[in-house]
Amino acid sequence: MRIFKYFIGGAATTIAVGLAGCGGTQAQDVSGYNSRTLDNNTSPVSSAASFGAATLGAKLIPLQGKPTFIVGMNVATFGGQAEREYGKNPLMPDAEPWYNAKAVNTGLQDIATSGCNVVRLRLFNKLDGLKLDSSGLVTGIDDTFLKNVSDMISKAESAKVQVYVVLSGSWSGLGTTKSPITDANAKTAYLKKAIVPLVSKLKGRQGVLAIDVMDEIESDIAGKEGNTTKVGATWDQARDFIKSTVDTIKSVDPQRMVTASSGLHGWQNVKAGKFAKLGLDFYDFHAYDDKGTLPPFKELKVDRPVVVGSCGQESKKADNDIQAKANFAFLTNAQKEGYAGALLTDYGKNPENVLSLLDKDGKHRPVFAQLQTFVASLAMNATNVTAPAIATTPTPAPAPGK
Repeated sequence: MRIFKYFIGGAATTIAVGLAGCGGTQAQDVSGYNSRTLDNNTSPVSSAASFGAATLGAKLIPLQGKPTFIVGMNVATFGGQAEREYGKNPLMPDAEPWYNAKAVNTGLQDIATSGCNVVRLRLFNKLDGLKLDSSGLVTGIDDTFLKNVSDMISKAESAKVQVYVVLSGSWSGLGTTKSPITDANAKTAYLKKAIVPLVSKLKGRQGVLAIDVMDEIESDIAGKEGNTTKVGATWDQARDFIKSTVDTIKSVDPQRMVTASSGLHGWQNVKAGKFAKLGLDFYDFHAYDDKGTLPPFKELKVDRPVVVGSCGQESKKADNDIQAKANFAFLTNAQKEGYAGALLTDYGKNPENVLSLLDKDGKHRPVFAQLQTFVASLAMNATNVTAPAIATTPTPAPAPGK
């Protein structure tokens, strides 16, 4: 029996539910990098510490202290200014930070009302909030950036959704900035001047679920298992960057869950062990498919829970029916196949983005109704199984639209 917490209509509802296939251990060989052995990391917070040694390989991760199936959304931007969402961008010295507290609060409340318990968003997007010297090395973080990020987390806490923080995206094509993946001096500067102060600021914040050290790192890796070009880092360099960042985060905040998300190749690089033995607390891969197809969790042969950190339709056509069916399938398949959760892409109203969950006027697309149906079905199934365990009665989900 597991305890799940969902937020429907803004009300916190605690329900006890046993989901088929959740929990347990995996006795079979797991995907490790080269050696294909268990990730027996000695970090203060390994899976054994976070989830209990008896459940190494458990399929859920703690949300507010309880193993919980994650239902969430990705936020590309709350206001259409992703490169300067929270602070000044060194590549745009004349542009002021966009941060709009009212818009951020409205967005987070809307996400919570949809039934989500987690929101995933990027912070150092295209260097947002970072300070650089003339040689392209990070020298610190903009004070306004830290202030606005703290305010955003406070608003998420008020909305009762947890923030899944992504630290950066691709480091390529950012002016003269040196990549911390391939340049030793850049990595040292980034970890010391950006990661340490940010993690220190986030330490103790109950509204932060976890930290993703880099979004879809394959985009900066050369080769067929990376960006499919001859330009980029090697997997050894990428893995060293991930592990160094994880170790730095854990040195400041040992209790913080950390991961690194895999993109471009769906679940294949996670299954191949590219992210194993790096001290990660769970794995995260991204998938886009009109049918919401996912392999059974056991086929990945991993020793950590797995979150589908970003998912949506593969079709390039903006179609409400295609989007709703794909996202609903990802949610139901993630739950059925034993994953720790799934986060839809993207909360925003960009008309050029077929994955946008809002229309051009900021109103809910039909996928919101599908999301609410999914969350309500979980609550209903729990009611049918263990009705006395329900602490409160969920309020009806709002109709699609604003």
